[in-house]
Amino acid sequence: MRYSNLHNHSTFSDGKFSAEENVLAAIEKNMLSIGFSDHSYTDFDPNTYCMKKGVLPDYIAEINRLKEKYKDQIEIYLGMELDGYSVLEDRTPFDYILGCCHYVRKDGMQFSVDHDKNWQIRDVAAYFDGDYIAYARMYYDGYVESVRRDKPDVLGHFDLPTKFSLVDENDPVYRKMATEALIACLEVTPVIEMNTGAISRGYRKTPYPAEYLFDEIKKHHGQITLGADSHHIDNLIYYFDESVELLRANGFQNIVQLTHGRFEEFGIV
Repeated sequence: MRYSNLHNHSTFSDGKFSAEENVLAAIEKNMLSIGFSDHSYTDFDPNTYCMKKGVLPDYIAEINRLKEKYKDQIEIYLGMELDGYSVLEDRTPFDYILGCCHYVRKDGMQFSVDHDKNWQIRDVAAYFDGDYIAYARMYYDGYVESVRRDKPDVLGHFDLPTKFSLVDENDPVYRKMATEALIACLEVTPVIEMNTGAISRGYRKTPYPAEYLFDEIKKHHGQITLGADSHHIDNLIYYFDESVELLRANGFQNIVQLTHGRFEEFGIV
């Protein structure tokens, strides 16, 4: 199968390679399409992940330039990884929006969910009385609220609080909370990514979303697309074959990929 990856970062945000270097690597890997989803600007945290203030017009211009330059070799799409606490004033230039949340907001402060394990330990101890369930609940409340507001085209790394294995995925209270949040999001946005980024960076051994959520995705007519959350050209389709095998083993018959300007189903059985 030729793969599409819509979750990809360049030097416009926190990626290691330029947009054009990513395109050339995608062509070499015979990819179906590549989408750029550099991080939206977050005014409260301008230095950790996000695109710098004022860079957005250059980003849009460069991806459109690459679309034209390489149009006979690969499909290129202009996206944005829109954080739940960012504001995107004009959506019209973009081919798709990837809805994600990287923070928990409490008492007017934002706490990064996925930047550093020690940060998560510190923040939960200091602001949530050590209660990881309360921390995760606030994350999911923010995620659902942002999805309902922004109506993204794809749900990105849905169960991110579990990245460092500090939130217990087997806790029934946590599972119920995550499941209810997932259902609420799928009612707005039926496409959810299977994200392999935490595997490539050594944090997890399985993709997001967790396997126990698969039945709910099927039950609520959700569709899976693959996303590498790539920050390096070596990882553009990292763990995609294995992800397809996992989906097949759990009864999925298709994934969706962005091609010809729309999401199309690709059989995996």
